[in-house]
Amino acid sequence: MAGDNQHEHGMSGPVFAVGGPTAYDEVVRFTDAVRALRPLPEIPHPDFLLFQTLHLTAELLWYNMHFDIVRAADDLRAGNHRSAHRLVRRATELQRLTVTHLGQVRSGIPQTEFLQIRATLPDGGSGLDSPGMRNLHKACRHLWRCFCAAMESAGAASEAELLDAGEAHPDLRAVALEMLDLDDAMLGWQQEHQRMVWARLGGHPTLDDGTAPLSLTGRSVGVLDRFVAHMRFPRLWQAVQDHHESMAKQQACGGTHR
Repeated sequence: MAGDNQHEHGMSGPVFAVGGPTAYDEVVRFTDAVRALRPLPEIPHPDFLLFQTLHLTAELLWYNMHFDIVRAADDLRAGNHRSAHRLVRRATELQRLTVTHLGQVRSGIPQTEFLQIRATLPDGGSGLDSPGMRNLHKACRHLWRCFCAAMESAGAASEAELLDAGEAHPDLRAVALEMLDLDDAMLGWQQEHQRMVWARLGGHPTLDDGTAPLSLTGRSVGVLDRFVAHMRFPRLWQAVQDHHESMAKQQACGGTHR
């Protein structure tokens, strides 16, 4: 178990004790979850526990996000826009937690220790294999299809029109804005991940002399650059720009007549 034999790492003081069966553990299942962590005698570096814990926490949060996003899509199909908004908002807040956790990898594990941990990881390991992130992309595509169907059912001709005339469909407009926030939070994770790579491995494009560090898959870390600005809901981002341009034209016309 994760708390076993911590003294083998030069630690003094009490050993973490899970304790016997409790009603709390029956609900939370901590005893089961902690078994997913590598036993302390087997960790290759003391900071590996933080490295694994933060990654595992992100996967669990993405699992919950997938559940909530699919539920939100079902609510959109049923016309329950307020419930859909609540669930997408919750997914957004969970995603912001993953950004914070990823930042802890960067700020909590110095470069020297990070490189020591990385040297112990298996070849071919890639974040692209993350089940949480892969399934999250699928859930977002499903949410988008259901959102488009909800717009059609509500009689909204375009995303820009929905933002411009939100008083006609306030609840659906709120869902659209929250989907933007969700996408923004996911972009935040991608950018935080890129900053972590630059800060711990190198490969910033302005410093690349053709010898950028390689990922565990053997590819240049520069391949991550194309993922930094990847959006799940690009038409909503375009709608924001279209809405801004429309408002600017209206203000210009208003100023002309004054």
